[in-house]
Amino acid sequence: MITLRRAVLALAVMVFQLAPAIAQQTAIRSWGYQLQNIDPAKLAKVPYDAIVIDYTRDGTDQTSLTAADLQRMKFKPDGSRRVVLAYMSIGEAENYRWYWNPWWNDLWIIPNVFTKPSWCGPQNGDWKGNYAVRYWDPEWQKIILGDSGYLDRLLKLGFDGVWLDKVDSAFEKIAADRPTARADMIDFVGKIAAKARSITPGFLVFPQNAEPLLSEPSYRRIIDGIGKEDLLYGEKESGKPNDPAIIAKNSALLKLVAAERKPILAVEYLDDTPRIDAARRDIAALGFVPHFADRELASMRVGDYPGSEVKQAARASARMKEAAEPSTYDTWKRRLLIAAAVFVVLVGLMRRNMA
Repeated sequence: MITLRRAVLALAVMVFQLAPAIAQQTAIRSWGYQLQNIDPAKLAKVPYDAIVIDYTRDGTDQTSLTAADLQRMKFKPDGSRRVVLAYMSIGEAENYRWYWNPWWNDLWIIPNVFTKPSWCGPQNGDWKGNYAVRYWDPEWQKIILGDSGYLDRLLKLGFDGVWLDKVDSAFEKIAADRPTARADMIDFVGKIAAKARSITPGFLVFPQNAEPLLSEPSYRRIIDGIGKEDLLYGEKESGKPNDPAIIAKNSALLKLVAAERKPILAVEYLDDTPRIDAARRDIAALGFVPHFADRELASMRVGDYPGSEVKQAARASARMKEAAEPSTYDTWKRRLLIAAAVFVVLVGLMRRNMA
């Protein structure tokens, strides 16, 4: 009986020990996304469990945030902790960043093939000033990983983690002739995670998009969650429903991450109220965490709908209250512990009666 009692107590202790690790992955029940016009005072007031932002107010080093700004944004209005993730593009270069040389720019509509570095590819036709990169090139990786490089800037400011954009460059034209393109990207993300966690243990890594990489267990072991744009709408044309077959395929890959109790942060760029309502239901049904935004990400929408900040705040407050209800996992844990305690008491009573 003593051995059984110890086994039950050991099981209860194990549940408590596992809880913090699992809770870290499931605590994000709401989030926000903004990359332009960063205002720490305003962002500190949003109710979200996590926010994804740029490390500067306008993309330039001259307007970089401070460690004090980060500390302020890490706490929600109710005093509880918030996760703050830093945006970093690793599959495209941006010509307004500190590392960019103006001599590398295209000459109006004429591609610059004379002075660009070897890692720099063609300009993105949809986002002027963004250039595809050969992300496997050591010189590009040095910009991201080198001393006083991009990652070091984020670590110095005190971000909780990084939001990696353009990971899907592994499936784009610039990598089309490279047989190791997928493996190269996984290796690159792994290097980012390894360096960051050697300096800041527990540093979070969230790639955006590039779902096919999720089929690789080695990749899933590196990341702490994933961001997904345009899961339901906008993949081909902004605001238009996606092909159901594509939605199903991408959702199945994302669920590989969700099955490991890691959050899926899904953003839809929608303004239409009925579609927003339908998207929220569908995304929540998949077990993912939705957010709705304008594609320019020039401000952070509070609540689902564009419009009055007062109405948005009221809707967001209702969402937060709903999210604060105990999760299925928390309920299961409590029931298990209560059952274990009852079992121990019953065993004690039975032993006393037998004596």
